[in-house]
Amino acid sequence: MGKKARIKHRSVTKAKNKGVKPDEVFQYGPLEMVRFGELIVGRSSLNEKQFEAMQDKFAAKFPEVCLEIDKKIDEITAIVKTIPLPEYFHRACWEKAGSHLNKKAEVDIDHDAVVSQRMIDYIQSVAVSTLPAVEKDKELDEGKWNTLKSLVHDLFMQLNTEFMLCQTAVNRKTVDFDENIDEFYAKAQMMWCNVRGKRYLYHDIPFYRDVLSPHEDILRASYGIVVEGVLEALKAIQTSLTFGIPDVTEELFDFQQQTYVKLQERLNGKLPPKDEMAELMLEVIKENGWEQWRDDIFGRFSRLDLFDLGKITTLPQPLLEDLSYEPGQETSFFADGQYKGWPLRIWPVFKRPFIKLDGHYYCFDIYSLFDNLYRIVQRAVIARYPDYSPMWNQKQQMLSESIPLQLFAKLLPGAQFHHPVYYRWETAPGGKKQWCEADALIIFEGHLFVIEVKAGAFTYTPPTTDFPAYLESIKNLVYKPAEQGKRFLEYFRSADEVSLFDCDHKEIGRLSHNDFENVTVCAITLDPFTEIAGQIQHLKKIGIDVGTHPVWSVSIDDLRVYSEIFDNPLVFLHFVEQRMRAFASALIETDDELDHLGLYIKHNVYSQYVEDFKSMDKITWYGYRSKIDGYFANKLLDSDTKCLIRQELPPRLEELVYYLAKQYVPGCQKVASMILNSGQDLRDSIALNIDETLALQSKSKKAKALSSYGSANITMFCWQQGVIERNQTSAREHTMATMLVTNDPERLLLELSFDTAGNLSGVDFEVFKLQDISLKDQERLKADAEKLKVKRIENFKKISGKIGRNQPCPCGSGLKYKKCCLSP
Repeated sequence: MGKKARIKHRSVTKAKNKGVKPDEVFQYGPLEMVRFGELIVGRSSLNEKQFEAMQDKFAAKFPEVCLEIDKKIDEITAIVKTIPLPEYFHRACWEKAGSHLNKKAEVDIDHDAVVSQRMIDYIQSVAVSTLPAVEKDKELDEGKWNTLKSLVHDLFMQLNTEFMLCQTAVNRKTVDFDENIDEFYAKAQMMWCNVRGKRYLYHDIPFYRDVLSPHEDILRASYGIVVEGVLEALKAIQTSLTFGIPDVTEELFDFQQQTYVKLQERLNGKLPPKDEMAELMLEVIKENGWEQWRDDIFGRFSRLDLFDLGKITTLPQPLLEDLSYEPGQETSFFADGQYKGWPLRIWPVFKRPFIKLDGHYYCFDIYSLFDNLYRIVQRAVIARYPDYSPMWNQKQQMLSESIPLQLFAKLLPGAQFHHPVYYRWETAPGGKKQWCEADALIIFEGHLFVIEVKAGAFTYTPPTTDFPAYLESIKNLVYKPAEQGKRFLEYFRSADEVSLFDCDHKEIGRLSHNDFENVTVCAITLDPFTEIAGQIQHLKKIGIDVGTHPVWSVSIDDLRVYSEIFDNPLVFLHFVEQRMRAFASALIETDDELDHLGLYIKHNVYSQYVEDFKSMDKITWYGYRSKIDGYFANKLLDSDTKCLIRQELPPRLEELVYYLAKQYVPGCQKVASMILNSGQDLRDSIALNIDETLALQSKSKKAKALSSYGSANITMFCWQQGVIERNQTSAREHTMATMLVTNDPERLLLELSFDTAGNLSGVDFEVFKLQDISLKDQERLKADAEKLKVKRIENFKKISGKIGRNQPCPCGSGLKYKKCCLSP
């Protein structure tokens, strides 16, 4: 029930820690891939000459590999033609349920679980593309089942490994071979064949409510159904396919238990002949009026009632027809040509997710349905009403622009929204200024979001047969909005203050780049393709260069995830800061946008964390979404599940950051970022010092200043009601004196007020800049600065004894002791 079930080709890296036992090993000839916790390491025993020889061997073997795959598909097809499909899919669905039991995160999905998925979606694609044999088996033969399962396993194993290696080896011999493009091409094919689940199941119904609601009238005209009816059907399918098997298993056990109790009461301790037991059971069921209950359980447990759309939904027959294929009805999957019947072609389940067997419509695969339904319905409606196409696109664009703003409003309550915004600027370097449009601007504190939205569809054609279309989709959905956002940035930075206009070209406001410390260009798409969006900065290698300014490419689905994970706008803004830092890191190449969230939660300033691995060739970050996957799996079980996914913060600092968000005064975002930028040791130290200071001050009745240096230049005072009242003047003087000791260019004064119970009741802050302190004040504060130096050195000696000459000076200057405060 995690977001995605996939097999992935992992990048090759060098091992950092030798001698550590790996968690998982995959080997193919001289190539070995090993997982150590969250790092994937690649090993090869080949030198350059051996590598080239191996490539020649792979290239020579390519035709043979293709023939072997063709043979496997022919054998699969021959079996599928003869087996009874209802019995087959019943077993396939039950085996899949068993292999996915208690697997909530993507990293929990093992190879058997993946094969169980292919035994449904790929075999259904084969079944609807192949005419059944005249003479079919009356029962599902165990031998054929095992053979088919083995063939499917071997097909995808060979396709994902040997075929990809041989294909690359062949491509390397071409004149225009580009290693980066070939790597991207291989990865795109792997995703096409293996990746399922575009969004979390918990978000499927909200997504379809958003995207289908504008088309209520045309759905009623086309199929006689309203949007709410469609949503009710989708919810019923989701519930039946997700929980139906475990629920009916539990209900069967309950039925057996109750029947047994009633039977014992009737027998009154007597043991009847065995041949009468079945008849007695039937009588007990009849006496208690349980015939319907029995039949209902039997239909769901032993037959296909859990998947029968006529039983679990009220979808109209014309819609079911448009979403279903009968065996042999689809003709393109096995049409003559290259890759006949291969998973590299468009799977029929991507076009119609249901199958019609013996007059009944069935849904066996939840991912084929929810991943593709929106575009399927769009094409079906337009086929019935071609003139509605422009209206569909217009409404699609409107909802694509409105949904992200709703989600940002949840993430950043109180933010200012301007949408759309017009301005005059060059559309080409040196060209004439023209009216341009930005979809939206969002302002929160010192952070400006430039929003560009693309509602177009990501190509439904496979990369193997139409790679240019695949690349063009990326350009349309990522590169173009990124370019539009960068164009606004050029205008924004062209003067100290720029004007904003409405659609009538009337001025509606002004912006100054001096008011913003952070500007984020955000390219948002309706169609999710998070595997690409998560590595947008690396697309330059394949000719799609979004430039050096960070661009955040994110789908509406992933933005919806963020809106449920983050409950503090200041923490969300800090994440965005780190997300944009990651844009500049060559080391952070993730397989999913949400990997960035996982990295942030675990490592905070994760672009700095990955620097420890910069000696490695490439790094794959593995398993960072597990907590997120698990949370949304639990939400599907219980919508009231509380989100506990957040960085580890000491209670005192968590209290502070949440108080800042609640208080919300100008500058609070910068204060929160300075605190959140701190490493775990510093966070723990600050929190501990606050508690110790409160305890000490309660006894001494004297204020004690707390100061940190280096990565976080903060001076803190803790005022206590009834113990030490706030003295702002003294706090300011001490902070400026501290700056003179250490020559900090900037220092934050943070004043925390606590009530009599020790709870935070107020936060005041001020940022001092050394350049703003007058020479007169600097001269006046020198004596205080010297006293601070002496006091810190004395305190250090009391605690630690002698100070080494080469130790950092305890005064906090950052110099060695011998070059600072050591007496000559």
